[in-house]
Amino acid sequence: RLDFSDWDRVLKGILTYGGPSLREKARRPRALTGTRFAMGHRSPYRLEGNKVVFEEIEGELLVQLNQYVDDLVSLGNARDISTLPRNEQLAYWLNLHNAIVVTEIANRYPVMRPARIEGEDGQRFHDTKWVTIKGVPLSLRNIREDIVYRNWSDPVVMYGFFHGDIGSPSLQRTAYTSETLRRTLRASADEFANSLRGFQMGRTGPSVSRLYRDAAPFFFPDFDADMRSHLNGLLKAELREELGADRSPVRAKQYEYIVADLTGGRGNRIPAGLLQITDRREGQVISSTMQRALREQHDKYEELQKRGLLGTVTIEDIDTDDPADTVIR
Repeated sequence: RLDFSDWDRVLKGILTYGGPSLREKARRPRALTGTRFAMGHRSPYRLEGNKVVFEEIEGELLVQLNQYVDDLVSLGNARDISTLPRNEQLAYWLNLHNAIVVTEIANRYPVMRPARIEGEDGQRFHDTKWVTIKGVPLSLRNIREDIVYRNWSDPVVMYGFFHGDIGSPSLQRTAYTSETLRRTLRASADEFANSLRGFQMGRTGPSVSRLYRDAAPFFFPDFDADMRSHLNGLLKAELREELGADRSPVRAKQYEYIVADLTGGRGNRIPAGLLQITDRREGQVISSTMQRALREQHDKYEELQKRGLLGTVTIEDIDTDDPADTVIR
């Protein structure tokens, strides 16, 4: 088995948990005191999903992240990943992809739209060849589509890939391992499909994330019928009823490209010339932009508790003699 414990420790230190979606767009933020400017995240989806604290990834931690990606690449070159058990293979590709995403955004932070990042080859973020394994240069899209989507038939795998922006499935607070794949992917799928990022009912009918369209050639060839079947396995009862009551074709048209951090790619910095109310915690100055993000998240937690949507669920895997019961195909 491959050991991803280092990545697991990093994830627990760089993520803030967003909780389930309230299925309400966040209100337009108020301007800072003494200005007309509303700094930080203005996305209506900013309170959905987990957030990476890119604002704090620097110095030795950033060096270690880059080294960890190098270590994963070295592992892929030293071992024939395709000979490992299927769950081990999938965990490797998911963790490598997500580690590249986090590291390359952190290398260039502050970044507002990760998809616009260009690599040394002049290609955009998802098409830059970031790593080479067994002599094959690989982009993020190559890992997703040419390796995973092409070789795994269960669409739940798409929820394991973090794209760096709010529109993507959330980065999870645990590394993927062969033992935790199924429940971690399912948790990510449940959160995404039941969020506004994943599914909405509008005046023209049901709409879903454009990520489903990207994955359609592999998982949803008959897009409307296949998406309805897939969503019916994930959506909560009231959303399933809404989907079933509207026979308009499912369309993939929504996505939020703003970075999945707390401040909209602006960092925990004090903009020159703007009046800021600052706070000091553990010797650090916290900008009002960051304070606003933390306050909004706190208010969301309170609303989740009020609605009974926060709690603890313990899932235990049942031992089985049939590997097919535990392997994601």
